[in-house]
Amino acid sequence: MFLKKLKSFSLTKALTTLLLTFLLIISFSTFTFAKELDSYNEGFKFGKEYKLQILQNLKEVKDKASKNNIDISTLNSDLDKVEKMYTEVLPEKLNWIKGLSESTGIPYRDLLIFNTFDKNLLGLQGECTTFIAHGKALKDGTGSMIMKNRDLGATSLCEVSLEQAATHANNELYQAAYIDIPEAEKTYKFVGDRTAGRWGYAMGINEHQVIVADNDAPSRDTLAFNTGLHDNDLIRLTLERAKTAREGVDIVGKLVEKYGVAWGGIMYEIGDPNELWVVEVTGYRWAAKKYTNAVSARSNQYQIEDDYDLSSKDLITFAEKQGWVQKGLSKINFRKTYGSTTLYPEDNDLSKRQAAEKLYSTEQRYQRAMELMKKSFGNITLETMMKGSRDHYDTYTLPSGKVVNTNQIPFYSLGDKNFANWENNEFIIDFPKDDKVSTNLYIRGLCSHDLGWGRTMSSAVLWARPNVPNELGLMLHSFSPPCGSIFVPFYVGIDKVHPDFQGPAAAALFQQIDTRTFAFYQDYHNIIRAKFDPYEKDMLSKIQNIEGKYMESRSKAVLNSFCYDECQAAVDLAKAVQEDITKAAVDKNDWTPRKVD
Repeated sequence: MFLKKLKSFSLTKALTTLLLTFLLIISFSTFTFAKELDSYNEGFKFGKEYKLQILQNLKEVKDKASKNNIDISTLNSDLDKVEKMYTEVLPEKLNWIKGLSESTGIPYRDLLIFNTFDKNLLGLQGECTTFIAHGKALKDGTGSMIMKNRDLGATSLCEVSLEQAATHANNELYQAAYIDIPEAEKTYKFVGDRTAGRWGYAMGINEHQVIVADNDAPSRDTLAFNTGLHDNDLIRLTLERAKTAREGVDIVGKLVEKYGVAWGGIMYEIGDPNELWVVEVTGYRWAAKKYTNAVSARSNQYQIEDDYDLSSKDLITFAEKQGWVQKGLSKINFRKTYGSTTLYPEDNDLSKRQAAEKLYSTEQRYQRAMELMKKSFGNITLETMMKGSRDHYDTYTLPSGKVVNTNQIPFYSLGDKNFANWENNEFIIDFPKDDKVSTNLYIRGLCSHDLGWGRTMSSAVLWARPNVPNELGLMLHSFSPPCGSIFVPFYVGIDKVHPDFQGPAAAALFQQIDTRTFAFYQDYHNIIRAKFDPYEKDMLSKIQNIEGKYMESRSKAVLNSFCYDECQAAVDLAKAVQEDITKAAVDKNDWTPRKVD
């Protein structure tokens, strides 16, 4: 959740305020105008009055992009697709930018790039949310479960892939995103989610029921953009090499110490039928915490403090050399020491902006996730995780204790300007103390529909259990924001994945549903769920029977047939939903011709 600050900055410093207003370069995800305004004229007027400030901010963003080794010209290929979506959803914003371009002389496409890809250019962390639960926290009382919402650029497509076990030659190399490293002699079979066409993975489960996911986090100890292992490479390497969660921790730790992790900080959630760990990584260093009979969550900030169970050898000595902690400590607060703690920079220094970008988005998502997990402790099931993935901050507790019910309506179509609207230009550094303040709530739920940068493009519930054959390690997977999508089962024991899921075809189909219904949640949500909810209820009811059949026969054909059929049914339903959306749109705008006497 973001809040717009109106009074806490010095209002006498008009220039600073204006610079702060444009710190996001009027980000599409946080800024709009009422439809009744003449957007073009407003943009023209604003550009004419504040041209110098706009140019200065554009320069700062270009410089930051250059430091992040980002070639701005490569973004042009995606710009047309995004512009088309904005034309359909928020044409007044494009008109505003056209007016701004006309009065400032800044090319329209340049302004559009900086408004659309501001987070990419500034190198800010992605926004993923993860639930974890172990042992007695689950209804079954044993095992580990991870749910991850993977937030990516709105034009991204994901896929579900199956990697078979393999034996490799001594001189064979693993070709990671940025570097090559020696391949392991043996690699294990796994099924997981990845960005279409990418080598690494975002989450998955292997043949030993090791489950892995991850989240980004701001870090003070950051490697160069293309130095070290990509976070998706580390997930794949862990799935390929780990027989247990504890071994997965060791694999991540050793690889990080030797090669480092690219970009900024990463948090890896690693479980198996018996244990559940989180490894928080920064540069070449790491700290790990074991969770037993517990729940936790991760958004985009470190959570491990001085309660870690394992760490890299130089975790403390490196911090001492940087002057971050005093010498002689036996333990440190990992989060405070290595996390980026600078909030909103009053001097408008973009280099300090990283943590401010995440203050409300990440802290409130973490709090919300923990609230949902704690409420369900002892009763957590697949359904619990699926429901949590679809949370839009359904309820919000005000400082007085009053609970506001948002009825699972995302921020962009809430319509209640007391609690949510588009005019959220700024971040604030403190939580509100009163129910009514000079701010507007920006609902940023766990199920992300962010207009400017991206959305939840895939979700997975990973389940590792001690009392079943490893082949029954299960991943339930969904494309696009899960509130408008469907969870489909994938057992690690299957031999192949349905071709529409193995490639980007299924993802594109569900993305079309999301794009068509974007900003019209109230109009189409019930129509979508009318098809998808019965499927999920039926699918979950079949699982016990299917698993019983497999344990009796040990025939992979049972799993192959079940997963393939469920995938095909999901594709067919998605196409039917498209037809229902079209019919609803026609019916809504139809009328009966007048009778002429």
